[in-house]
Amino acid sequence: MLVYHRTDHSVAIMREGFRDATGYYLTAQEFTGAWVSDSPLDENEGADGDAVIKVDIPEALFVEHEWVEEGKVYREALIPAAELNKFGRRVLSEDEVEEL
Repeated sequence: MLVYHRTDHSVAIMREGFRDATGYYLTAQEFTGAWVSDSPLDENEGADGDAVIKVDIPEALFVEHEWVEEGKVYREALIPAAELNKFGRRVLSEDEVEEL
């Protein structure tokens, strides 16, 4: 399954891998991981950054960490960075992002 992560830290992620972020994300419980989605998100969906990284992961990994919210037109998951870093990643060109 192809997933996407928008970021201002693409150089560091490509060199060192994803890093976990921790937060409550509008819940009462603290969660840790790196956000990915099934399509490239933008500021309208709360994703900031000038680059989009594409990662090909097993769908079962996505489903295990998926955040399901009614009414969303995209899927997203908070996956531990150590898990995401097991898979190859690539920064997409602006044209590639536009095509998606």
